[in-house]
Amino acid sequence: MRPAQLAMAYQACEVADLAAAMVDLDDPIDAAAQATRVLAAAQQLVAAAARLTSPAMPTDALQLFVYEHPEEAAEDLADWIRRRA
Repeated sequence: MRPAQLAMAYQACEVADLAAAMVDLDDPIDAAAQATRVLAAAQQLVAAAARLTSPAMPTDALQLFVYEHPEEAAEDLADWIRRRA
């Protein structure tokens, strides 16, 4: 898997985890704050998808981790998938 694909997948997992955390929120202030985090992560996901056709490096720390440590990121993704299965 190319680094850009791996970063996109990694970011998608982040969006999913943040969105899933909203299920248990009752407080409107907490829900709004969490929704803001989900939106920011989703915007980073769109940026990661755009890099599939671009050689640009990400500026997001989460995605930079993927570019700098692809083996560890791939293991993290595999673990995430196993937990969801």
